[in-house]
Amino acid sequence: MSNISYTNQIQILHFSDLHFGEYHICNPPPTASKKGIPTLADLIIDDLQIDFGGTVIDKTDYSDQKESPLIVAVSGDFTQKAKHDEFNEALIFLNRLSSEMLLNRRVEKSDIFFVPGNHDVRFADSTKDERFQPYCSFYNKFFDGIRPPQVSHKPEELTQVHIKNLEGNKVTIVEINCCIYVEKDTIDSSRGQVDYDSIKRLREELEKISSTEKDFNEYIKIVVIHHHVVLLPSFIEPGRGVDSIMNSGYLLELLSEHNFHLILHGHKHYPQIFNYEPTPLWSNSESKIPQVVIAGGSCGSRELPTEISNKACNTYSLITIKWHPDAQQARINVITRGLIRTAKRPLSPDLWKWETVNVTDRVITPYKTVPIVGVVNTEKITDDTERLKQYKNQKYHMPVIEVMPSLIPGQAYEARGWIVQHKPELYKGSLLEKVEWTAGEYFKKIICLRDDNPNFSFSYHYWGPMLIQAKMFFNDKSEAICYVYARMPKDES
Repeated sequence: MSNISYTNQIQILHFSDLHFGEYHICNPPPTASKKGIPTLADLIIDDLQIDFGGTVIDKTDYSDQKESPLIVAVSGDFTQKAKHDEFNEALIFLNRLSSEMLLNRRVEKSDIFFVPGNHDVRFADSTKDERFQPYCSFYNKFFDGIRPPQVSHKPEELTQVHIKNLEGNKVTIVEINCCIYVEKDTIDSSRGQVDYDSIKRLREELEKISSTEKDFNEYIKIVVIHHHVVLLPSFIEPGRGVDSIMNSGYLLELLSEHNFHLILHGHKHYPQIFNYEPTPLWSNSESKIPQVVIAGGSCGSRELPTEISNKACNTYSLITIKWHPDAQQARINVITRGLIRTAKRPLSPDLWKWETVNVTDRVITPYKTVPIVGVVNTEKITDDTERLKQYKNQKYHMPVIEVMPSLIPGQAYEARGWIVQHKPELYKGSLLEKVEWTAGEYFKKIICLRDDNPNFSFSYHYWGPMLIQAKMFFNDKSEAICYVYARMPKDES
């Protein structure tokens, strides 16, 4: 499956736990003025006017580059107490996102996806109709004329599957309402639950799409849900019980059957990322693509888990995902931005600023990209002269390469290479000063200098395998030429 004919790539702005209301970061004490305090929309939109690494540019290619389509996902808890004025603030926030330029692009309302959180229902009321009335009103106002209106006595219909084609990039986004049973003084007061009927209906819908959309394997598949689907130690709070999702095992199994790539959630204000790929060991099981789970933390609440980390801050993330259907490989890059509101002491709001607090870059695949060891014969080496001669010719400097899905829209793979010195403690000779990398007429020559780039690292983005040449220049005026091969990854299992 090394013949790559089609790739998908999109970017996602992931926000969670905005908590407009009493504990919102942009709300002053009750008797104080709001003048001089920016809104959350102001803070985020201003941050999205700068380049903090979200756009990958290939300077080695002669062709024009496109930007990835951009969508927005909000994984619940827009409000603190599901009050109408809090939902109005959330509505203003979403309307701002859909009317301003974000990372040089505009996001239409039809490309914004969200779910309710446990704080978005009036959990003191006893009926679903009463509990979901404010949220459904908010939902219908935002999606007026774009989606069918939702009724509060049928909150299960807030679980929806959306099939999108964004400039040729095929995407499936599933919004799952796990807050149907949230009610005060019950076991579900803060716990999430996806009941068996909801799982059945979701399975039927995904199977229907899979049977009618013959290219369903080509879609990037994303879930947006509020509560955490996997209980990690960092999500456990004393006195809160296990407030993850009831029946999450069945839900995760269903998502795995349909090769979902990303699960975006909120609830706990602890941002983190992990792969979910449990494999039962009492039998052989079909290899599935791992699911990457991203907890969004809190974008807007003052209530942060500072007892767990003194670096806790409000966060949002820019996620880039590239999917190779033929090769069954995905690459997921997550840039997390943190709002710095304190230094040695709390900062005045005009001094608040966003910083990149984490960058995570992962390649996921359901198979091994190296072959198993086959049948071999062995014999004693009698002459090692040529191999050792090559060491000396290259002055013990070796080119190495890693291949991964490219984050350049329209490209297939990235070949990232650099120079490794073999046993530097044993080699005291001339110093490598410059490396020129070339890969044929379709790519520009890359020149790396020691002072600027001590590893002589580079990358080429490509659609086919290629032989890459490294021409090395040493400070004693000597030169050496060597080669490394950039392959097209495939299933070697």
